[in-house]
Formats: sequence, structure tokens, C-alpha cells
Amino acid sequence: MQRVFLFLFLPCLVAADLPPLEPVAQGVFPRGLRRGTETSITIQGRNLQQLKGAIISGGGVSAKIVDASAYRATITVRASAVAEPGRRDLRLIAPHGSTLTWIDVSDVAELAEREPNSELASANPLTFPALVNGIITAADYDYFRFDASAGQTLTFELLATRNGSPLDGVLELLDTNGRGIEYCDDYYAFKDPRIIYTFASTGTYYLRVYGSGESGSENSDYRLIAGEMPHADFALPAGGRRGSTVEITLHGVNLDHAKELVLGNGISRATAIRNSPKSATFRMAIPLASDAGAHSLHIQGAALPIPFVLSDGPELTVSPGTARRRQDPMPVELGTTINGVIDSARAADYFVIRVDQPKQIVLSVESMNLGYLLDPIVLVYDEKGTRIAWQDDPTTNTGKEPANLDPHLTVALPKEGRYTVAIRDSQFRGDASYLYRLKIKEAVPDFSVRVVGSHTTLYRGRDNIVNVRVRRLEGWNTPVEVWADNLPRGVTARRAIAEPKNTSYTGTCGERHYLDGTNVELIFKVEPDAKLDLSQVTFRARGAMNGREVEREARARYWKSRIRVTGDAAEPTLFATIADLPGVVFQTPERSATGRVTAIVTRLDNSSGPLRIEGEGVTPLDVPAGTTRADVVLTKPGDVTLYGLVSGKVIGQSAPIRTEIRK
Repeated sequence: MQRVFLFLFLPCLVAADLPPLEPVAQGVFPRGLRRGTETSITIQGRNLQQLKGAIISGGGVSAKIVDASAYRATITVRASAVAEPGRRDLRLIAPHGSTLTWIDVSDVAELAEREPNSELASANPLTFPALVNGIITAADYDYFRFDASAGQTLTFELLATRNGSPLDGVLELLDTNGRGIEYCDDYYAFKDPRIIYTFASTGTYYLRVYGSGESGSENSDYRLIAGEMPHADFALPAGGRRGSTVEITLHGVNLDHAKELVLGNGISRATAIRNSPKSATFRMAIPLASDAGAHSLHIQGAALPIPFVLSDGPELTVSPGTARRRQDPMPVELGTTINGVIDSARAADYFVIRVDQPKQIVLSVESMNLGYLLDPIVLVYDEKGTRIAWQDDPTTNTGKEPANLDPHLTVALPKEGRYTVAIRDSQFRGDASYLYRLKIKEAVPDFSVRVVGSHTTLYRGRDNIVNVRVRRLEGWNTPVEVWADNLPRGVTARRAIAEPKNTSYTGTCGERHYLDGTNVELIFKVEPDAKLDLSQVTFRARGAMNGREVEREARARYWKSRIRVTGDAAEPTLFATIADLPGVVFQTPERSATGRVTAIVTRLDNSSGPLRIEGEGVTPLDVPAGTTRADVVLTKPGDVTLYGLVSGKVIGQSAPIRTEIRK
């Protein structure tokens, strides 16, 4: 029996209601390559059949589409010998949109896990340093065997969620007899485990990799990094002023092997002036012409970089324990960025500033946004010791919006005098790697602009919506105008005004939350004859306050709504694909083992007539307007495609369904 389900027919859906038409990358394997090599990467997902290009951010890495089908594509990626190591944006381009995933460029020889390796007896041998690409399916265990010496310190890192993999990975060290000696589920803020272990005795040991709760899938890839290579948890200071020479000390393990430090892709280089197993010090000249903002520090021989921020103001490094007394706070000048570590539980660092008149100041922290685990809170006290202001997070954080856990507090100091500023962990935690960068400065009202998402599809002959977020900084409290620049021919966009009021949204339980900023909708209209192509759209914003006009260029964010990953995309512009909206969209399973499938039907053709579903190997079915689901009978094995027709004209088709007809 063939069934259809009737619901209210919506002839004109807004962009947010459209089913997914752009390519979707659900799995990438291997998730990277060594620089100076070329490799073949398999991408699994949906809507991949018409891929026409791939773009990799940064210089020195290129990609080419080899073949593509609805659920699987193969690309060839080449990394030059001088490509900067680290994570790269990989953008897949198709006629109906683009999508973003990640790959990783390494400086270590790579290999793939070999099955079977699901038991101790079949463990894959590891030779250090190692970078292993693997996949964890449900209830799967990957075992690796290695030798270690007494007193040897080895690092084991699993890169999974940090690279976009769905794997919630676990690492476990086992002794020669298979007994557990160390375990880690989540080390980083967003799932990935890490083990650093010093072995007490010489012998053969095992490492076990698996999914938390035995989870996994054919798309749950990982990159295992293991060895005695140098590993830095952080650099102190974690930033430096452009045009200055900075003495940088790395803190971690096996740093007696760290001989060279490189800023970015060769912005500056430095050799070690002091080394020990747990620290290495370098003296680095930072060019005045280098770009301000976050960069990476690459340690020769290490597998992972660490963040380093280039600034335009004075920097102060506070050794752990030297600013711990509230009764004797460390004096600092306004405009200073303080680099410090909250290395023990219930610890706080205290600083004192002096103002000669009432003044508005801002306390801005970078910690979690740099990848560290300190959840900072800042507090301000007057001369009597009364707390006059504090902030933990700029706003509430939920799973519906990307998290922002670093404070940005604007405070009006009511009179001249001394004020004490404190920073600590919000839960009174402490650790040797709980690094922060705290900037204390006079407030200059400003704002930032971010595009909510890094890509969109603009459909011809209709209105399309792009969301842009304005975040008010340092006391900005006036409207901001937002607009789109360098639009392709045939595309126009209305300007929008971001009022000085944070946008609200509803949480899972119906509670009200507020964004750290204001979302505005820019409505794009695409003419029917606009060129079908991919464009990069720039967004700008302008406002005025206290007689001062400010204009800013927007940057694109990685995802529209995801707490797991935050930050700006590598490319600042919005990748906008101009496309035609199909008359009908079918959402179908990839496989059918029974010869029957339920298709989700979305009509976009504005017709009130019935839709006929047919195709080779499909029992024809007439679907009334307003139907959103239909049970379809498939009559032949192999790949079967559903075609939707209105008045005999094909207005859309499904992806192929891999069909088995079992008797």
C-alpha cells in the first residue's frame, strides 16, 4: 500500500525552511596530509554528485575533484613543502551551494591504521614520532603496540572533534598484560582526549583508541599523534607587540628537543636560548609590518602549534604567584595586556590601576577563545574593597548558539583613585596550563561585525535572507547600519539597522536567552537572469557615537548555530552561490533493503496540482499538493532515482537510492 501524508501546503518558503540542497560532508578520510606530499582524500556525505571544485584556505595547499557521486567524492590534495602546518578550511563547491569542512597539514610522516587491530594480539606497531589516520566504527577498538623506556615521557593526542569529526574519542594506555594504566575521555573543551605519560619501567605497552560509550560510525575519523616529540601547552607571554623583540618561554614536555620556533608561515624565526625538559625560551623579533591578531607558533619537531597574538600595545608577563595578594596588587598602566597563568585552585591575580578623573574602562580577556581551559571571571574593586563590577561570560551560553566564555566588561569608574582588578577561574579551578590574556584600557566605544555562517545559497527570482551580527564593544550604545558590498550583477541587498539591543532567543525549555550582540536580516533579491556562479560577498557596517564615526568590515563565522566550534572562518567573506530553486526536493535514505522508502517531499513550485513520482524501478505514485511524506515502492535492485513531475514536466529528482530487493 502506498501512503501519503497531508499537511498545510506552503507555496513560498523562506530560506530557513528550505531542505538541505548544498553539499554536506559527513566524513573525511584521511583528514590530512604531510606537507611536501600529495594524497587522495575520500569525502562521504550527501548532495556530492555535482561537485565542481574545492578550495583550501591559506597558501601552499590545493585540491582537485577526481570523481563525485551523491554520497561519496574523491579529491586529490597537494601540500607544498613550505605550507604552514595546521588546520585548513576545505570548501566544497557545487551548483546549489558550498559547504565547509577541515583538513590538517602536518610535518610528520603519516600512515593509516590497519585492520584487524581490534584486539591486543593484533595491535598495530607504532614507531615514534607517529601520525596515524584511523576510523572508529560502533563498538570498535583500535589497538597499537609500542616500546617505551623507563623515565621516557610520551605524548598521545587524538585529533577528532577539533577537526570536525563526529568521533567522541577515548585514549587508554595499557601495560604489557593489557591492564589499564592511564585513561582520558575529554581533555579539551570540546571532547578530544590527550595523555602525557612518563613510564616507570622499560617494556612493551599498548594504546587503545575507541569511541565514548562504544560510539562510532564509518565517518568517525581520527588523527592519532604519538611520540617523544616536543609538546608545548602554552607560550608565556601568549602574545607580543608588533615591532618589538619578545622573550617567549614555552611550557610543556620534551622541550629540551625544541631548537627552533617559527611564527606563522615564516613571519619570524628564533632559536632556543635556554632549554629544559619542561621549558624552552626563545628571543623573537616581531616585524612591525606583520598582521595584528592570532597566529600560530610552530616548534621544530612538534606536531601541534600553539596560539600567539600580535598586538599594538604594551604587554606584561606575570610569573605565576607574583600577583596573588589582593592587599598588594601589581600596578599596571591602562592600555596594557597582561599575560598570566592561574596555576592553582582558588588562586587569583590582582592588579591596580589609577585614574585621575571619572573614566570608563574595559576589561577584555582571551583564554577559552584561544583554546585554553580557564573559564575566566574578572572583578573590579574600589579603594574601600567594595566590589563594583564583575563578569563571567558576556551572556548566557546554550547549545543553540556558539559559546563565548571570555569576559568583555565595560565599567564606569565613578571618581578618581585606585581600583583593583582581579582575574580567576569562575569555579575556582587552577592548572599549570590555565593561561589568560587580560587587557585593561580606557574604553573607546566600538563594535564588531560577523556574518552568521560562512556560506549561503541565493536563489534566483526570490528573496533570500543572510544574518549578520553586530556586537557592541566598550560601551557602544547607538544604532549601526549594515550593508553588503561587491555584489554580483543581478543581485541587490537591502541595508539593515542593528539597534542597540541584544537579540533574544528561546532555549530548549522555553527560557529566554540573549545573544552577545544584535542579529539583523539582510534581504537579498536575485534577478531571474543573474549568472549562476559562486561569489564572495563582503559586508560592512557603520555607526556614529559621541561625534566619532566608525566603519568596520565583517568576517564570516564557521557555523550558523553550534556550541562546539567558535571563531572566525579563515576566509573573511561570505561564499554565496547563485542557483535556481528546484520545483521539488526529495529527502530519501541512501539505501533500501526492503524495496520501500519513505520520501520527505518539499514542493517549491507554487503549483496546486498533484505531483507524480516515477522513474525506472519506481512504482508510479500520484501525490496531492500539500503532501510532505510519501511511501514509495522500488521494483529493481541497484541505484534508483525518484523523479517528480507536474503536468508531465520534471521539476526535481532525488539522489540515487541504493536498492536491494530481497525475496
